[in-house]
Amino acid sequence: MTVLTSEPTGTAAATLAGMPGAQAFLAAARTGNPHMLIRGAAGSGKSTLLAAIRDELRANGTAVAAAAGADVEPGGALVVDDAHRLPDAAVDALTLAAHRQDITVIVATEPRPHSRTLRSLGDALGSLTLDPMTARDIVVRAESTLGVRLPIGLAAAILRITGGGVQSVDAALGALSRLDPTEPRTQPALERALDAATAAHLRARLGELDSDLLCTLAIAAIGSGPDPVELVRVLSVDPDVAQDLIDRARGTGLVTHTLLPVARDPLAAVLGAQRLARLHADSLRAKLADGTLDLPAARAYTEAGVTDPELAEFLCGAAEHAEPPLAASLYAEAVRAGADRNTLALRWSEAAALSADLDTAVGLTDGLLERAADLTDTELAAAVRIAASVAAQQGMLGRSADLYEWLGPARVGSDAPVAATVLLAAGRPEQAEAMTERQAGAPPTSTSAGAALLAQGLRQSIDGQVAIAVNSLTRGLSLSANGSRPRLLPDSGAAITALAGIACGELAGAQAVLQRALDTEPRESITRQRHELLLTWIAMIRGDLDAATARLDAMPADAEPTPRDALFIAALRVGLARRVGDIGALTHSWERAHGVIAEHSADLFSLLPLGELWLGAARLRDTDRLAHLIEQANELLTRLGEPTLWGSPLHWYGVQAAILAESPAELLPHANALGVAAETSPYAAGLAAAGRAWLRVLQGEIDATVVEQSARTLDRIGLPWDGARLASEAALRASDTRTATTLLQVARSLRPASSSMPGAVAGTERELSAGLTDREAEVANLLVMGLTYRDIGARLFISAKTVEHHVARIRRRLDATSRADMLSMLRAMGHGTES
Repeated sequence: MTVLTSEPTGTAAATLAGMPGAQAFLAAARTGNPHMLIRGAAGSGKSTLLAAIRDELRANGTAVAAAAGADVEPGGALVVDDAHRLPDAAVDALTLAAHRQDITVIVATEPRPHSRTLRSLGDALGSLTLDPMTARDIVVRAESTLGVRLPIGLAAAILRITGGGVQSVDAALGALSRLDPTEPRTQPALERALDAATAAHLRARLGELDSDLLCTLAIAAIGSGPDPVELVRVLSVDPDVAQDLIDRARGTGLVTHTLLPVARDPLAAVLGAQRLARLHADSLRAKLADGTLDLPAARAYTEAGVTDPELAEFLCGAAEHAEPPLAASLYAEAVRAGADRNTLALRWSEAAALSADLDTAVGLTDGLLERAADLTDTELAAAVRIAASVAAQQGMLGRSADLYEWLGPARVGSDAPVAATVLLAAGRPEQAEAMTERQAGAPPTSTSAGAALLAQGLRQSIDGQVAIAVNSLTRGLSLSANGSRPRLLPDSGAAITALAGIACGELAGAQAVLQRALDTEPRESITRQRHELLLTWIAMIRGDLDAATARLDAMPADAEPTPRDALFIAALRVGLARRVGDIGALTHSWERAHGVIAEHSADLFSLLPLGELWLGAARLRDTDRLAHLIEQANELLTRLGEPTLWGSPLHWYGVQAAILAESPAELLPHANALGVAAETSPYAAGLAAAGRAWLRVLQGEIDATVVEQSARTLDRIGLPWDGARLASEAALRASDTRTATTLLQVARSLRPASSSMPGAVAGTERELSAGLTDREAEVANLLVMGLTYRDIGARLFISAKTVEHHVARIRRRLDATSRADMLSMLRAMGHGTES
């Protein structure tokens, strides 16, 4: 009986480190006469395992034979490597030996699923498959061979690069051991070293393979792996030979569904560039002839540098039915495959823009506009629509309007409503009217009818027909939603409709429109973030600051917003920081907004974020930075005839900016504008009344009834936070306690329950150990954040004098010797760190 030693030798333990299957077999084979067929791809560690087994057997005094036909004495062992290279007769001899129970028979082979003799040998012996190493296996092997414990991320990179074959992993680990210790070991640098070492190892292995197998590997690099029929056609071999080549290719360990990426360059080096190009071209022709070309293979041929008109046509056809991100990639690949760039520019630019790849879209549309004389009117109108849409997303709606003015009514065709919408939003009503007159001949499709209603609704909203405008916009939105394909527009119908709803206080309707859009559009839609931001805006102006903050924070951090979306993001961050009274966050958000402000211009659809940024700037005494945009906005409204719906929110922001500056003189023009608008708009009337109440408060005339009525009106028209702030400010300025108390109760009743106060919860927990009451903890948080007594009072609905009393008590409780000492102690306790 053959008996292995009770424990593997030190050498075996090291060579099999990270190979749990091999270690388990070695441990299980210590009793009896083990019989096993060990299967594994080239480089998987078969020979390493066999060497360990031979060493163990010989150390125990067992005679070991290595030839298939060897005459093995009872108690001996037959250990044979590379059985896949043996003739059938030799494998049959091994199968006969496998039936002997008085000897050990262990054979290793690469997988050959179509070999009858190896299948029979496996049936007689039983089999063990050596699978590729896992990342954790690589960590174990590195610890054994290098004496270091690799980070799991680096082990995962080794697995990805090498495919997990033991020999390739060892080559990679060897590269790590040879790194210059003085060089920085960043992950990218380490991965470059791993790539180079693995490629060098594979090039040496590939150099030992025959020509047909190398060609099979090259074909495997394309698509989902080699196909016998394709090999017969491309390599001119018999079907049996083709199948054997495929089995051999898989046996190299370099092919699963396709060729291991790190093996591509070494294979190209071994085969030669010209021969590889011929193989790929022949492979493509075979697939085209058989009708077996699929999209993954087509893209792989393009990546390999194949140019062919039929390949380019195939990619274009696939792009026509793909979602925009994939379509844009396919058009680019079609051009690399030989398609004419100019022919595809229109479709490619729209797909790129719909994928938020604005730079590519700009480059393509600029090329189209330069060749305007070569385009039909329909093509030119489409090019202008795409270019205008990209400009709008870049925050330059004025350029969008310039493009449509250049195109003119005679060439605009069915895009006349789109042009009219852009021109109105840019403050060019006469030019918009000229476009509107051209839309009568447009085909009565859902898309064109929807666009016409959206343009009509916008015109009505500017003319003061608010209810009719909202109806037109909503109907236009419903029709536009029936379009069969994504179509790039300067703005979405849902966004325009929602902006109009927000501007007139119809927040529920605006929210429903946006939610419906989000529920029906693809997750990768370029308008999705805009719709999310507008929903966040609604939450903010309602005073639901927790929900608004959560929505804003939940947006993907890795997705670069368009400049237009970036303006809303900046305004939301500034607005939220201002509302919670966090001066530090407000300052940080305002500074982050500087770059966004610098690259934006004012238009009808950007008035809300501009107004919010205006207030943030006023709070920080830095309004000069965006004064030019506010001036542009006022000029825009003047050109449009001071539209009530769109102008009222901006004038309300102007009222509040004057309030922050404590300047009745700056408040008056905006209050007067709201007064005029109040004659035709209940929403503007509510704002006008609130503006008058604010003016009287600033002048020291506190009428609790008037203030409460105005505050509750603001709540009713969708601005509860503004109403609460009006009431709390009036309470702070009231000369008698009864009035102040009444108005503070009004303010509290209007503040949404979900709108958290800075540090309220944390302050309650900290007071248990610090000896502060709940209210004192709230005051402490705001005090450390840098708020004045007056600001703290406004935030907590108490008077500045009461804040002063709280601060005095806090100082006594902490036994602080000075204000600076008190603030240092509060910071050390954790106050002021949450907002």
